Amino acid sequence: MVSPARAGESARHLRLPPAERAAVALLSRLLPAGFRARQRDEWTADLLSFTSGAGTRWRYLAGAAWTLPALRRAARRGGFADLSTVAPAPGVLASMAHLFLLGLGWPVVSWLIMVPVTYLAADIPGRLALTGGPVDPKSLWPTDGPLVVLLPLQLLLHLGASAVILGGPFLLGTFGASGLVSAVAQRRRSGRYRLVIAGVGLAFLALTVVAGLAWSYGAFYPDALGLDSGRTAAVLGAAAGILALAGRRLGARIRTALAALGVLAITVPFVHLTTTGAAMLNWYLD
Repeated sequence: MVSPARAGESARHLRLPPAERAAVALLSRLLPAGFRARQRDEWTADLLSFTSGAGTRWRYLAGAAWTLPALRRAARRGGFADLSTVAPAPGVLASMAHLFLLGLGWPVVSWLIMVPVTYLAADIPGRLALTGGPVDPKSLWPTDGPLVVLLPLQLLLHLGASAVILGGPFLLGTFGASGLVSAVAQRRRSGRYRLVIAGVGLAFLALTVVAGLAWSYGAFYPDALGLDSGRTAAVLGAAAGILALAGRRLGARIRTALAALGVLAITVPFVHLTTTGAAMLNWYLD
C-alpha cells in the first residue's frame, strides 16, 4: 500500500510537463538508487515553484545535470547504494582521460628519458668523438649486482620510446595495454563496462601484433625508414589537448596533466626535425 505522503509526491511529479518529467527521471537514474527518490522530489518541487516560463525550468535542469558529479560524491559520503551500477557520461570521459594519460604518457615520457635526456646527460656527442664507434643506449644503464632490478624499468622505457619513434599501430599498442590496466583497476565499474574497456585494449594490442608481424615479414613499411618519428604521437597529443579543453567535468589535475602531455607529444616530431634531434634519433636507432 502506498503511503499518503508517497502518493502526494507521485502526483506532484505528474504535474510536470512530459518532457520535463522525462528529464527529471533521466537525471534521477544517474544517481544511486537510495538517493534518487529524494533528489527527484527536490527537483520536482523546485520546477513547480517556477512561474517565469519553460525557459527558466530548462535552465534549472541544465544546472541540475551539471551538479550530478557533486551529488554522486555526496551520496557516496552518505553511504548510499553502490555507485558501480551507475554509468554516467562523466565515467566515460574519465576513462578516456585515463587512457590518454597512460597510453600516451608512458611512451612520450619514455622517449623523453631514453632519447633527449640520456643523449644530453651522458654526453653522447663527446663519447662518439672519443671512441669513434657507436655507443649502445643499453650500455648506459647500470645492471651489475643489485642494480639488475632496473632491467624491467629499462625494458618499459625502451618499449615506450620505440612506440613513439615507430608510431602508427605500434603506438596504439600502448593504448591497448592502458585499456587492460584500466579494466583491471576500475573495480567500482560494472563488469560489462570493464569488459568493453578490456575489449578495446585487446583490439589495439592485436592490431599492434599484426602490424609487427607484417613488418617483420616485409609486407609493409610505414615509410622509407620504417618509422614516423613521432607524427602519430603529435596527432594523439593534439587529441589529448582537445580533451583537456573540452572535458570541463574532469578534475583540474587531470586536465592540467592532459594539456602538458599534449604539448610534450606535439613537440616530438619537431625535435626530430632539428639537427640535434636527428642526431639523437640516429644514435638511439643505431
